[in-house]
Amino acid sequence: MKAKQIPAMGRPQDEGLTHRILEATVELVLEGGYAGLNMEAVARLAGCGRPAIYRRFSGKDELVAAAAATVLRLGPLPDHGNLEDDLLDHVLFNRDHQNQPRLIREGIIRGLPAIFEPGVFTLLWDTLLSKRRDQGVEIIERGIHRSEIDARVDPDVVLDLLAGLTLYRQSIKRIDVPQEQYRTAIQALIAHPPLKVTAAAT
Repeated sequence: MKAKQIPAMGRPQDEGLTHRILEATVELVLEGGYAGLNMEAVARLAGCGRPAIYRRFSGKDELVAAAAATVLRLGPLPDHGNLEDDLLDHVLFNRDHQNQPRLIREGIIRGLPAIFEPGVFTLLWDTLLSKRRDQGVEIIERGIHRSEIDARVDPDVVLDLLAGLTLYRQSIKRIDVPQEQYRTAIQALIAHPPLKVTAAAT
């Protein structure tokens, strides 16, 4: 798919130009991946010079992280009063969010690895992804407080296992994960949760 230049309307305001730069970056990453992205192509598609990009972003990683943040969303913190439904809402938001028509249509398989480039991931984790993880941990901690799950549970492992259904099975393998499969997985994790590993005494 050949990228079409995003038209500039007169002399753009700073916010308008920043938006075009980020939109151009998203389009080019979805088209050619992280490795295929270069500042010259972004500038050409956004209708600006490279200095305009570097005035806003220190380099490729910061640019891609900022562009990814325009596609990714933090999402709500559900509170149904029980752990099972809260976790289900949490993972269904992730599923539906990663299943956005634009990402599927324009090439999530090429675009997704860009998020996991070390420099990009670190920036995204600090600004967005860690907050999403904190929401998941809060959901599990509420469940512990209500005695719905073993207090020794390792929340990170629970969240990683559920994330794998969405990230690997749906987004990479392109196999639909129905709601009931998520619910069954959540029920199993609540009934038999992975526990925190303590260091063996020496």
